[in-house]
Amino acid sequence: MASLKALIVMAFWTVAVVGGMYLLGFGQHHTELPWAIGGAILLLIVLIVNVWIYFAIAKEEPWKWFKG
Repeated sequence: MASLKALIVMAFWTVAVVGGMYLLGFGQHHTELPWAIGGAILLLIVLIVNVWIYFAIAKEEPWKWFKG
């Protein structure tokens, strides 16, 4: 159950950041180098935060799948 909660929080975080990127116009400026690099760095940060969120909320539950 904790994994599901973590996935829901991750989805909200991702939608919020991608929505912010949309509002800032990343899609319109994707061919400009600073915007492209900024977008890539931002997406990497989103990925790292998603992993952190998952392990912060799910704690030891994912490791229980392999025991038994």
